[in-house]
Amino acid sequence: MARRWRGWCVAKRTPRRAPYKVNPSSCLDCYISGMAKERKSPQQKKQLEYTKDHFTFGWHSSRMFPTTWKRKKARANREYRRKSEELLAQAKPGIAVDDVELLADDLTANRFQKSVIRKRLRKTGTVTVGEKVKKKLERRKETAERRAERRQYYDRTATSAIRTLSSLSEDKLVDVVRRADLLCGRRNADELKRVHQSNDAIDRALCFLYRLTWGYAPEFDALRRNQGLDKALRSWTEKANRILRRDQRAVETKLDEKQRARKKLTASRNP
Repeated sequence: MARRWRGWCVAKRTPRRAPYKVNPSSCLDCYISGMAKERKSPQQKKQLEYTKDHFTFGWHSSRMFPTTWKRKKARANREYRRKSEELLAQAKPGIAVDDVELLADDLTANRFQKSVIRKRLRKTGTVTVGEKVKKKLERRKETAERRAERRQYYDRTATSAIRTLSSLSEDKLVDVVRRADLLCGRRNADELKRVHQSNDAIDRALCFLYRLTWGYAPEFDALRRNQGLDKALRSWTEKANRILRRDQRAVETKLDEKQRARKKLTASRNP
């Protein structure tokens, strides 16, 4: 075993290599140059995030995407290997010399690349964050437009219905009030079907009353947005309730008269 002394090797008689000396100034310059990167502003960071980061929507699960992508790649590689093996199976050991020369002419690199093509994979459902934000803003705009159109439709329906009810004459008003009681209070199926299928203004007004009576939200919202229509409908409802109370009193009077007549007849038969 070779003995080692300070700075010398006894066996090889070669001096030990001097340790590497670090220049502090050059190290400091390297450190400063490495740290002197240009800092990105928040706008630049956001722009990079919009262009480089990707996102998968709900119908393409972000958790299942790596697994499905690996399966696609493995399936494409298996298909490529199978085609290659089928093409190269003719050149296996044991083939005749004449056949080898023919195969050598046929199986050139260009011919092999043209005959065996690797299937190109495409990622579906993957978009950049910028595209995602753009699509969501467009969808939000379309949703707001649909909501505005829906509100305008129900506002027009409420205005037309209340205007039709308020413009009825006394004779028609009694008939419409009785139909409304039959439809809203008793929920007559035949009357409800006829009202829904009709395009008459009075029938449309009765349909509006039916939906309002049974708590449909769009009609309530239309009345909340227009307080004038709400007041007009309240006054018409008070008038309709007076008519219904009058009809009820008439029915009760007829019943009382029938009961008195029945009592008189019974008293005359049994003196």
